[in-house]
Amino acid sequence: MRTGNIFLFFLLILSAVVFFSCSKKKAGQGIETSMYDGTNSHDVGTACLSCHNSGGSNAYWWYVAGTVYKPDESSLNPNSTVYLFSSGNGGGSLIALLPVDGKGNFFTSTLFDYGSGFYPSVKSSSGETRYMQSSTKNGDCNSCHIASKRIIVN
Repeated sequence: MRTGNIFLFFLLILSAVVFFSCSKKKAGQGIETSMYDGTNSHDVGTACLSCHNSGGSNAYWWYVAGTVYKPDESSLNPNSTVYLFSSGNGGGSLIALLPVDGKGNFFTSTLFDYGSGFYPSVKSSSGETRYMQSSTKNGDCNSCHIASKRIIVN
């Protein structure tokens, strides 16, 4: 009889460990923003929101995401910073600041008001800043900034 109780106790503990260690976040319930030197991102250069969106099954849904390159358009530019402003050339209000991770990607699951659009800029770790001259309401940066129009900064 004691062996049966020990077995049931062991089975109960094992079940609890498996249940709690295998639980997953439901799609879209994760909160995440890229970090300098981070290495959790993937699929450099692809349209991030094609998977990380409200119709996707990922734990994280990005509202703004993309990849930053060096002027040769093939080398990644990690540890840069992406800024989103309410007016062109860094004017108006700062809407968001997104660190570019160690793989050259930036992303955020933070939802904010796009208003009449925002004006992105990117600043490299060496200090050069480039400004996008038009406003956008599309946070899937890599959907427009494809191989021939990369986001670049020196």
